[in-house]
Amino acid sequence: MQRIIRQAPLALGLLALCVLSACSTIKLVYNQSDDLLYWWVDAYVDLEGEQKASTREALGALQRWHRQQQLPEYVALLQKARSMAQQDITASQVCAVTDEVKASFLTLLRQIEPAAARLGTQLKAEQLQHMRKRYDKTNKEWRSDWLEGSPEKRLRYRTKQALNRLEDFYGRLDDPQREVLNQWLSSSAFDATLNYSERERRQADSLQTLQRMADSGSVSAAQGLLRAWTDRAFYSPNESYRSYSQALWQENCTGFAKLHNSTTPAQRQHLADSLRGYETDLKALISQK
Repeated sequence: MQRIIRQAPLALGLLALCVLSACSTIKLVYNQSDDLLYWWVDAYVDLEGEQKASTREALGALQRWHRQQQLPEYVALLQKARSMAQQDITASQVCAVTDEVKASFLTLLRQIEPAAARLGTQLKAEQLQHMRKRYDKTNKEWRSDWLEGSPEKRLRYRTKQALNRLEDFYGRLDDPQREVLNQWLSSSAFDATLNYSERERRQADSLQTLQRMADSGSVSAAQGLLRAWTDRAFYSPNESYRSYSQALWQENCTGFAKLHNSTTPAQRQHLADSLRGYETDLKALISQK
């Protein structure tokens, strides 16, 4: 959860598509999602004893709930996006779609809260230290990708990531469209240093919250602490970061709308076909028991 919340936005206009589609092997990945999430949690907190069985059980229940409750919402959202694919769009339409994805993700976090709170009350000091070391490792990787090297190198990294994702859906972008993307990202308010500072704040907050959850010994108290932490993760107490984040969100909605509006009928059809394929995959997943 922490990793998802703190991801730096590159092409925020594609957030809905990225969350819904994930990858070309969506059915295989989704059916293994409880195992993948278990390995992710274990990598951070080094689960012990009964924690392993209870975490697997909770993640299995979460997947079953998500399959029946949220996948139908994703299908509806994909249908909405497909209806928009072959026409020009506005920044407000892009932001509305991404807002729906955010609301859906918050609902998912609320669903897992009781199980996460129970685990939080069981964590030991050694496990929190393991989590701190994991943060240190991922922070080193993040700095290498986002903070090290020249501004030109960092811009190339952002552009490559955004271009790869865009071309997954539209097919190859031509030179004028690549220039639209370059202008979007090169003039962006994106600030890796500010993002990293917020990343560290969230990590420190999560460790402090987990310690308080463990000290409380009460699942209900731990759930309240977890809810408050989630709210702070999505709505930073740092006013300057909140303002920056909102401005960047709007900027990316505008940038994506402009890029989409530069695409050809063939590229828009490519996008519509891709979205239809994901609809089919998600409907098949919903029908599985």
